Amino acid sequence: MGWLDSGDERQSIYVLHGVAGIGKSTVAKSIAERAAKNHTLGASFFFSRNEKRRRTAKSFFPTLAYQLARYHQAFAVHIDKALEEDPGAAKRGLRQQFYPLIVTPLLPSMKMGGTILIIIDALDECDDEGADEILAILAQEIPQLRRLKVLVTARPERHIRIALKQYRNHEQFCLQDIEDSVVEADIRLYLNARLSESEVERRLPELPPLPWQPTEQQKAMLIGISGKLFIIASTVVDFILDTKRLDPDAQLAKLLDGVSLENFSGSTQTTVLDHMYVRIIHAAQPDPVGDWVEWFQHIVGTIVLLQDPLPCNSLAALLGIDAAVINRTLSNLHSLLAPSGEDLVIRVHHKSFPDFMADARRCRMRPQFYIDRRMHHLRIAKRCLSIVNDLLHPNLCGLTPSEWYKDRAMLSDRAKNCIAPHVGYACIYWAPHFAAGIDHGPGLDTEAMLLLECFTSKHILNWLEALSIVGRVDVAYSSLDMVCELKVHKFDDRRE
Repeated sequence: MGWLDSGDERQSIYVLHGVAGIGKSTVAKSIAERAAKNHTLGASFFFSRNEKRRRTAKSFFPTLAYQLARYHQAFAVHIDKALEEDPGAAKRGLRQQFYPLIVTPLLPSMKMGGTILIIIDALDECDDEGADEILAILAQEIPQLRRLKVLVTARPERHIRIALKQYRNHEQFCLQDIEDSVVEADIRLYLNARLSESEVERRLPELPPLPWQPTEQQKAMLIGISGKLFIIASTVVDFILDTKRLDPDAQLAKLLDGVSLENFSGSTQTTVLDHMYVRIIHAAQPDPVGDWVEWFQHIVGTIVLLQDPLPCNSLAALLGIDAAVINRTLSNLHSLLAPSGEDLVIRVHHKSFPDFMADARRCRMRPQFYIDRRMHHLRIAKRCLSIVNDLLHPNLCGLTPSEWYKDRAMLSDRAKNCIAPHVGYACIYWAPHFAAGIDHGPGLDTEAMLLLECFTSKHILNWLEALSIVGRVDVAYSSLDMVCELKVHKFDDRRE
């Protein structure tokens, strides 16, 4: 806030670094709320790997321009004029978007008024090329827009560190550099609030009075477990106050079983996080375990690798299983994977969880929980292509000959419901899953090759029709290009 309120125009960018789970997004949201109250928040963009429109840079500058237009009428007038002069500006490359949508509208009013803040959260979740170009454009161009200041949060990924080394007009701070005592006091405050009597009563109203409370020693152990990672404190609270278990005492006992503060002294932040994930997954296992681990691998291995999250019923259809199996398997994992919204879309709460699941070294304590990315991508790809081969057919919308030449907009209602979400997902993403499944691997098995041969010989036109209906013909070329590469692999393997 000191940087934001200062008049130093040379430091127009503030980069907040930090490891996964340390609280970068929470800081970004808090600053956004304060700036909004002060009427200094011009725009914000929160990148996310889990949302297709928020994991690339394509919508970044158009979104900022839209929000700036809502922020101030003068900007709206200039942005409107810029779009009238260049209607295709929003669909161009990033630099070609930046000048007509941001620079041209804002320059006339840059000498009047106070600071305007733009917040960019989780830039590391944007594709690498997009993140690098955004940083380059901002570092080179923002100084000329003197009223603008930009707050960026990101993991300290290599490509972001390298990009920032080229530019000097920014401040940097690493959240893990905060003193331990300060973070400990913050997490204590957080746990005291989330585990207060009133909050426990609100979350678990069916518990008999008096509301359950942890002891001071138990809270001290939770603080010790959390270290500097707020994601741990947040996740353990959700685990303890599980609304299905309704037994916070037993949940806390499972979490702290065999744990002492000494266990975590000197541990790295990743190790502490891994211990917490292992304990939560282990506690979620039914007794007897039965086939739960196999279903966990099958279902969670799909969820953490999906390109776009799916509702529970659509996920079940993609996997070819009953939705009840998914609900049973995930019923005690809601602190990590909880369905949200009316459609019960299953999302990973934090990106550190897939990182843990897909790292054999980090899963060494419980290797049965390890998700082999290559193997699971190939399994998902084969399932997607089976759906494409089995469910696609000519004239998917059931149009009569008189409707074939009507404008697409006139048939939007018909097209909206003719392709189920899991079928649309399979059409769009079977190729990326195949590419990831054979990356540095042994190649395709017989089942995969038969599925590809059936697709290429019988269903390409039906697939192109389906892509047109869901508005994703843009993926067709790259997908077919990948098929050609797979065919080359096949013949190379035969020659060997």
